[in-house]
Amino acid sequence: MNVELLIRNGLLFDGSGAPARQADVLIDHGRVVKIEANSSARGQREIDAAGQWVLPGIIDIHTHYDAEVEAAPGLLESLQHGVTSLVFGNCSLSLAIGDADDMIDLFARVENLPRETLARWLDGKVTWRTPGEYYEHLEQLNLGPNIASFIGHSNLRMAVLGKDRSLTPSTLNWGEKNSLRSLLHEALDAGFLGLSIDMLQWHRWKGAKYNGASSPSHYASFAEFRMLADVLRQRGRILQATPDAGRKYMVPLLASLSHGIGRPSLRMSMLTSLDFTNNRRLGPLTRSLAALINQGLRGNLRFQSLSVPFELWSDGCNTPVFEEMQASACLMNADSAAQRQLLYRDSDWRKQLRREWLSTFGASFHKDLALMRVVACPDQSLVGATFAEIAQRRGQTGVDSFIDLISEFDESIRWHAVIANDRPAELRRFLQNPHIQLGFSDAGAHNRNMAFQNSHLWFLRDCLLNADAMPMEKAVWRVTGELADWFGLEAGHLREGHMADVLVLDPEALKTDLSGPQETTDANFDGAMRMVTRSGKTVRQVIVGGQVVLDQGQVHAEFEQRRFGRLLRCQHQRGVSA
Repeated sequence: MNVELLIRNGLLFDGSGAPARQADVLIDHGRVVKIEANSSARGQREIDAAGQWVLPGIIDIHTHYDAEVEAAPGLLESLQHGVTSLVFGNCSLSLAIGDADDMIDLFARVENLPRETLARWLDGKVTWRTPGEYYEHLEQLNLGPNIASFIGHSNLRMAVLGKDRSLTPSTLNWGEKNSLRSLLHEALDAGFLGLSIDMLQWHRWKGAKYNGASSPSHYASFAEFRMLADVLRQRGRILQATPDAGRKYMVPLLASLSHGIGRPSLRMSMLTSLDFTNNRRLGPLTRSLAALINQGLRGNLRFQSLSVPFELWSDGCNTPVFEEMQASACLMNADSAAQRQLLYRDSDWRKQLRREWLSTFGASFHKDLALMRVVACPDQSLVGATFAEIAQRRGQTGVDSFIDLISEFDESIRWHAVIANDRPAELRRFLQNPHIQLGFSDAGAHNRNMAFQNSHLWFLRDCLLNADAMPMEKAVWRVTGELADWFGLEAGHLREGHMADVLVLDPEALKTDLSGPQETTDANFDGAMRMVTRSGKTVRQVIVGGQVVLDQGQVHAEFEQRRFGRLLRCQHQRGVSA
């Protein structure tokens, strides 16, 4: 037998959770045609994977590449870490329908992306008018990895209600309800995974008239969420949900939509179960809630989680966690340093920020100045010190010193904090929970604030090096086959007849070569800084649809000149469960 590509001598993890085995993988016309030991076949190209692991390409279930894919469809920042399939359209935001300017206003602040860059990426490209036309557009892009998408609830609301009504609380009439349902059905017919909704008040709009308003999905009633969830349940599709961190009572109410007592269960993927430094009880509570819904009420609820520490870098007041307080959100509303200076000099504003900072009620961010460290500043004497240490030097209270510092340096004082997952043993333990989905990289968003693009490799590394972690075959399954089956994606498995999305990985390099977030410049961001991760020589080859897209760090000569990845239209329908 002659085939296009043959991977020899590797240790195969097939994505099913079965123990690894030595095997050769034969690939032809984009599919795995045979898996066997010591194959006598010949390949037009052969990869000797002796000493390497061969596994399905990684699946990243929570990204925000919706806009970036228009400018850089190869999505190299994820592909180079072995991600061959990724999902965007999360948190109620997508490009599936809507006016380009409105979509820029949606993404710019929620995802902390420069408005000018978004405008350049989308300039003249938004020609589609329906979800089906959007998917036909995606079919034409020169993709690196495979992509799938949710349709954003914020976009649905704007399309049906118009911008003004979608950004204010309002009661829907029968015609509007029917239009929302019909538009969602249209998206599901096109193959969207489902619907993403967002209750988080500090996901805000960036635009002149409604600057600082929450995203449109936030203004929906719970009855509206329930109505749209019924459509998803009817069609066997997914609700991706981002609840409001400030109204934690909404989490169990939202989770209850998944229950399957007397009706089909609803697949729901919710943000998020983390080991928050500010509240160690939240993570266990979310996992207990999922167990109750799934085991006691026959639901199908999963909480997304991050497999690395949740590290955040912030430029003075420019940080997602500042959206949580009204006073600091006012700083985010300002369009210039001059406008922010007016607030900094306002005594009433300073009192309000001090009061909100010291309040712990409903807070997600720990606001512990001893855990917030300056990493860059025009005053070099401050670099490396925590805000608490600087306050002690100055003889001030911590919060007053902090307010003074951001007033003085504005966005030029850069600081670092860990929000969650700072205890390795606890993280290792809860990632084994069956109600957790590994994902939530947020790749493509918050590019100055965080970088988790290789978090799945850190997870595999931890399982390789620690005896109390899960077996490697199960760890591989958790970031491949488990996610593919639950989301209804043609991906995540190495089986005969299946599409050949493959990662060839060096386990020795995995032990040593991974790096955490670091700063680099990016031409796609007009030379501005973005945070990235690096994986050294860990990733040997990345194969998408039977084609070697990345080979020992080098992209294919025709990368972004022709199509490698494909659009993954949802395979689940009513009556299909996973």
